Amino acid sequence: MSEDVRYDYFIRKVADFEELWGLNDDGWALLGDNDDNRIFPVWPEKEFAVICAVDQWKNYKPEVIRLNNFIEKWIPGMTNDSTLVNVFLTPNAKGTVISPNDFYIDLQEELEQYE
Repeated sequence: MSEDVRYDYFIRKVADFEELWGLNDDGWALLGDNDDNRIFPVWPEKEFAVICAVDQWKNYKPEVIRLNNFIEKWIPGMTNDSTLVNVFLTPNAKGTVISPNDFYIDLQEELEQYE
């Protein structure tokens, strides 16, 4: 799947199940980029997180994050910490890197269809 298709899939799945997944091992898995940005990778389902728990993350385990908690606590925290979101990274694709606020807007647009 292309990055855009994976991103759209992610948004729909997270809205449907009201959860997303990260990798944790006494702290959340993070990435960095050439501009020294902290980037938090997230996945739509546990199985996708599992396949990324390799190399530097081999001891990390998938952990669910409830959508309400992510919206109410994580997005403001990541905004304050200048942490970006990496949506649906895979071993063969880098995922979509987006600001927490833009990510929130996309989630809200999808969630509004459920009201």
